[in-house]
Order: sequence, then C-alpha cells, then structure tokens
Amino acid sequence: MGVKNLVKNPNLAKAISDQAWGIFLTMLKYKAERLGHTYQEIGRFFPSSQLCSETILPIPILQKGCDSLGVRLVDFPHCLHQHDRDINAAKNIKNEGLRVLALGTSASALGGEVRPKS
Repeated sequence: MGVKNLVKNPNLAKAISDQAWGIFLTMLKYKAERLGHTYQEIGRFFPSSQLCSETILPIPILQKGCDSLGVRLVDFPHCLHQHDRDINAAKNIKNEGLRVLALGTSASALGGEVRPKS
C-alpha cells in the first residue's frame, strides 16, 4: 500500500505526514552538513510574512485582518517601500536563522516566544 493511500486514513494521516516531514528534515540537515553548510531551524510560529524585513516592525495592513494570501505586494509604511510578500518573508526567515545561530537561543526577535493567535 502506498503512502498516498495510507494518508487517506484519518487516524494515521497526521502521524504519517509528520514522519515524512521529519525524514525530509533529517536528509536536509545531513546534506547541508556534508556540503559544509549550516542547518538552522527557527520557531514554528515566527511571523515571517507579517514583519518588515528592514525594520522588523509589524506591517499594519496585515495586522488589521487583511492577511489574505491574495495580497502579493505590500506597502511598508515604516521604510516607505513596496515589497513582494514571499521575498520579504524569505529575508525574515534568513535573518531570524542567523540571529538564532549567533545568539544560540530560540526566543523570537520580538522579545519572547511567538504563539499563534487564539
């Protein structure tokens, strides 16, 4: 039976998907170390797409409930630029990874652990 069919089982789907993701991360870490690169994880709930990559301040339009994935370009009032949302998030993830690596801590740039909104 293939993984595709096993994931259809509602009782096993999450466990199987988590296992596959874990194997992927293990392989990614192994390959990075083999090539002399650093593998660094950041917090799961780090708000990478909701912060300006230049000022690290929250983006007001995304804080007001307009967090639609259809919004691809965002005006950043703090730095007065317009950025692509995905590129901004990638920069934030890179910067957070470098910060965590330098400090050796998993606390977020916002001064504590970031938790999802209730």
